[in-house]
Amino acid sequence: MRLINAIKDNLSSDTQHTVITSGSFGEGLAMRGSDIDVMFVCKTVPVYNVKPSLHSNITYFLMDTDDVKLGFTRLRFEFERDHFPNFCKQKNGKYYLSNALYKQAILNDILPIIHGPCVSNKEGTVDLAICLHCNTWVSVATQWIIRPSNQWPSYDAYSVL
Repeated sequence: MRLINAIKDNLSSDTQHTVITSGSFGEGLAMRGSDIDVMFVCKTVPVYNVKPSLHSNITYFLMDTDDVKLGFTRLRFEFERDHFPNFCKQKNGKYYLSNALYKQAILNDILPIIHGPCVSNKEGTVDLAICLHCNTWVSVATQWIIRPSNQWPSYDAYSVL
């Protein structure tokens, strides 16, 4: 089942988006009553951890980790013109992606329900999460790259598992 999902995802993906079947179904567990979780990764608007040295007319999101909980970020919309998408909110003169406005904007007849971070069908059998892709490793996770692998998880945590 996992291989079939991977093949289907690869055939559904293109240069502008990637489709990833996730959750229990994506792992090959087709249990009665469980839904299908799908991640739709949009690659048309890039996300950067630090301000890139790009041409000034490139539109992108910049990760802003000021005044947010550890592990979270705000996505600040960086743009050339005086317009911004209707799914951004203004705060202190800057525009940030609003997940609530974004989900509201993508609702349709097939996926008409907001279900947590996803939009879902009426039957509750499909959850679709729209995702953005950051091509660089985020700075808050840098310590995970350089840490010795023998320290995590700890022996105590590992023995409980």
